[in-house]
Amino acid sequence: MDRYVMLPFWLAEQRLAVTLDQVVRVLPALQVSPLPGAPEAVCGLVNVRGKLLPVVDLARRFGWATPVPGLWQPFIWLRSSARELLLPVARVESVCSAAAEDFIPVPDPRVPSSLLRGALRTDQGLLLIQDVEQLLSAGDELQLAALLTDDGRLADAAD
Repeated sequence: MDRYVMLPFWLAEQRLAVTLDQVVRVLPALQVSPLPGAPEAVCGLVNVRGKLLPVVDLARRFGWATPVPGLWQPFIWLRSSARELLLPVARVESVCSAAAEDFIPVPDPRVPSSLLRGALRTDQGLLLIQDVEQLLSAGDELQLAALLTDDGRLADAAD
């Protein structure tokens, strides 16, 4: 890959990004409904055009304090290999690209987190690239799958 194309965003005063190929779209603030029995990293569900999408609290996943939801808080709609999900963030920046030689992949002692895909050196400093596949652990995926059907609907409690 010659260049990395990313969508930078801010969360808990940290600048992060996801690769653009995993972004479905950015949505305005949404009403999140709690999901009893959900994994700790999942703060609830949102109904988007009849599709229930889990909302992942990335701050909690990193062990940071969860920011208070805001009236204008954007949500990034992401696609992982297992499912589509939403990521509430403080704000979203314009899409950017960077040269491959500026990318520091995981594992690297300079990027000590299994939750990240790597880091990118930019003019504004280090940009942490979130690994969308690690937003939910394998256990979280199993727990969420038990609550939701393959098409994103709530599983029937009688099953």
